[in-house]
Amino acid sequence: MTKIWIVLALAACGAPSKQPPAPIPPQPVASCDSVRGKVEQLYRAEAEAKEPRRVDDAVADNTHMVLVDCAKDPAREVECIDHVATVGELEHRCLAPLDPEGREGEALAR
Repeated sequence: MTKIWIVLALAACGAPSKQPPAPIPPQPVASCDSVRGKVEQLYRAEAEAKEPRRVDDAVADNTHMVLVDCAKDPAREVECIDHVATVGELEHRCLAPLDPEGREGEALAR
């Protein structure tokens, strides 16, 4: 009987322990701040051509508008902004449409 206990003890001690699976690293969350520089760059180029006297204000106002819109669905917006090259594309493809008064017409109607 003692031999059985010794064998069982040795088997238990010698058995390789199972290692827990490696944790899955978290996927990066899309952040609107990650596209802030690109948005500022696009609006700066436009403002320098169209509104040279108020470049900083125009860049700040438009960037703020984009980031507010982006916060509604960051994953979708960041992906969209990453793929545009002009302000026109940004506003047409990525932002909520504006009504004639410059407000988010569709978003306000919901």
